[in-house]
Amino acid sequence: MEFSLNEDQQIMVDAFREVMESRNWETYFHECDETHTYPEEWVNAICEVGFDRITIPEEYDGLGLDWVTMTAAYEELGRLGGPTYVLYQLPALETVLKNGTDEQKEAVLAYLGTGKQVLNYAMTEPSAGSSFEDMRTTYTRRDGKVYLNGHKTFQTSGMHVPYMVVMARDSEDNSKYTEWFVDMAKPGITKEPLEKLGLRMDSCAEIYLENVELEESDRFGEEGGAFRRVVGDFNLERFLVALTNYGTAYCAYEDAARYANQREQGGRAIGKYQLVQLKFADMKVKLTNMRNMLYEIAWRHDQGLLGRGEGSMAKYYCSHAAFEVVDEALQVLAGIGIAGEHRVQRFWRDLRVDRVSGGTDEMMILDTAFMALRPYR
Repeated sequence: MEFSLNEDQQIMVDAFREVMESRNWETYFHECDETHTYPEEWVNAICEVGFDRITIPEEYDGLGLDWVTMTAAYEELGRLGGPTYVLYQLPALETVLKNGTDEQKEAVLAYLGTGKQVLNYAMTEPSAGSSFEDMRTTYTRRDGKVYLNGHKTFQTSGMHVPYMVVMARDSEDNSKYTEWFVDMAKPGITKEPLEKLGLRMDSCAEIYLENVELEESDRFGEEGGAFRRVVGDFNLERFLVALTNYGTAYCAYEDAARYANQREQGGRAIGKYQLVQLKFADMKVKLTNMRNMLYEIAWRHDQGLLGRGEGSMAKYYCSHAAFEVVDEALQVLAGIGIAGEHRVQRFWRDLRVDRVSGGTDEMMILDTAFMALRPYR
C-alpha cells in the first residue's frame, strides 16, 4: 500500500488549502456555530474547486475519483479547521446515482457546485434508534397514491434539506421496509428544531409525517429493499465520521503544539516540560494510528477489498482517539482554550456528539466484534 499522493491528488489538496487560506474562515465558523447556521459560503467555496464532485462518476459531470483522494481532501480541510461534518451528505449523493430514478438523480445533481444542502436519509425514530424492528413510520397505498405517516427524530440536516429519503414499513406487511424520496415542501410535513451539544452548524430536527401524499415514482430503490441498501452504505457513513474526527483532532493538535512552543512558564516554553511532552507523544501516536487506519480502509475500498464492519471499526476507534487528542490539546491550551473563544472548545463539543451520531459506540462495538470473530467460526 502506497499512500503518497499522486500529482493530481496533490493539486486538489493544494486547491483546498488555498481556499482555507483565502480568508479568516474561523471567525465565520464561530458565528455559524453560535447561531446554528449552515456554513454555506465555505461549502460553496470548496465545491467551486470540486469537493462535491470527487466521487461522483464522470458520466454525471463528476471527477470519478477514489476514496483515497476523498480521504486526502477531508484530512486537509479538517487539519485547517474546516467543519467537515457538514459535508457528509455530499459523497452520499452517489447513493442516489446508484439507486434513484432519473428524476431523483436530476433533482440532486442540480445542486452540484452550489454548496447548498441537498438531502439526507431518515431512519431514526423515538421508538427505533438502533433497532429497525421497532420502526413505526408506515406507507399505505390508496387510490393510486402512497401516503406516509410517522415520526422521525434526531434528523441531521432536517430543517433545511429540500429532499429526504424516508424509510417506512408497508402498513399491510410490516416485514417490508421501503424508502421514499420525499420533497420536504410537501403538505403534511412538520419540522421542529432540536438543540445539540455540538455539530451546531448542521441542523437537527423532529420530522412529523401526516398523510404525506406521494406517487409510486417517488419510491427510492427496490420495494422492500431499504434495509439492504442502508446496511450497504454503513461503511461509507461511518468512514466519513471517522475522517472528520481525525481531521478535527489534527487541527487541535497543531494549535496546541504551536502554543506549547510559544507559551513560557518558569523561564522556558511549556513544551520543554516532560509532562507536556508526554501529552504530545500520546497525541502523535493516536493521530498516526488514525491516519494509517483511514488510508488503509480507503485503499481497501478502492481495491474492492472492503469488508463489513471496517467503517464501524474506524468510527469507534477514531471517535475515541480524536476526542482524547482534543481533550489533551484543551489541557495544554488551558485558560485560553476554556475561557476564550478558541475553536478547540467547539471541537471538544463536536467530537463528543460523534460517539452517538451516525451510530452509537455500542453499535460500532457489536459490528466490529462480529467482523473480528467471524473468520474463526
